[in-house]
Amino acid sequence: MADNKDLEDVAKNTTEDFYELLGIDILADESVIKRQYRKTSVKYHPDKNPDNAQAAEQFILLGIARDILLDPALKGEYDRQRRRQQERELEKGRLGAQRRQMVEELEKAEREGIQNLKRRREAATERDQLIARLAEEGRKKREEYQDRIQKEKQDEELKAQLDRSVKVRFRREGEAATWDKDVMMSMFERYGHIDAVVIGSDKKVKVPGEKHRRLEATVTVVYDRLDSAYAAVTGGKVDYPFLESVAWASKESETKSDLKAKFSAPSTPLGTPQPSKTFKTSFGIGKGLGAAPGRPQFANLKELEEYTLKRCKELDERRRMQREQAG
Repeated sequence: MADNKDLEDVAKNTTEDFYELLGIDILADESVIKRQYRKTSVKYHPDKNPDNAQAAEQFILLGIARDILLDPALKGEYDRQRRRQQERELEKGRLGAQRRQMVEELEKAEREGIQNLKRRREAATERDQLIARLAEEGRKKREEYQDRIQKEKQDEELKAQLDRSVKVRFRREGEAATWDKDVMMSMFERYGHIDAVVIGSDKKVKVPGEKHRRLEATVTVVYDRLDSAYAAVTGGKVDYPFLESVAWASKESETKSDLKAKFSAPSTPLGTPQPSKTFKTSFGIGKGLGAAPGRPQFANLKELEEYTLKRCKELDERRRMQREQAG
């Protein structure tokens, strides 16, 4: 409402020729006015004229001209003022010096009025830009915070899973050449309930003193209890001496497992199935099955295996980077 009142004051008092400014005829209709405004304002747009105060002032003046000429009431006031201005210009040549000075002072006051309107519009534009910039900065900060929380949550999930994971290595030769997930499951379920068995990619390993490289397999066994994983680490190599190694997938879990093994005993005997917490309900596999809070959801066993293998690789890469930084 205040801006419309300002426009009305400008329409009644301005000495600017808005028709000439837009390059249109006095009889131009609304579509011509809008088209010419778009065409002319592009030349003076602040984005195309950075740090150009004169262009910025011209751009605002074009907006004022458009607003006045598109409003029938304001346009009528402006046209009447424009005619009076033209008549005054004709009379000024016939006026004396004193009268001419009075007219010039009035015109100066009119120009100051339109300058005040320009300044108010500039201030409003700067305020809008500031609000938009603050809103964008706030949005980015919220996204960064959400990403950080999500990353921390994923790290916690990975850490909890790796705490219960055991890495088994053996040579791919003899009977072990055909060992698969089912065989590893039958070997290691004696220590407790297993959530998943992930078969890694076989690698050729150079052995000191031997001419040829040997093929070595790596398998990750994920238990649903830390004490079960502890039993596998402490007893796996004893029960299966032909294995190269049975160790923690995560070095950090070794210290934790020592403490938990001393101060907490399993609520059920090792190796006893736990019907209340199965592999599927533990990891949320399948529709309609309740997953433990904070754990990722999987559609099938294959997705869980891929997820576990990916997390193990991420941990290995993280350790490698930490060793490089420490070196």
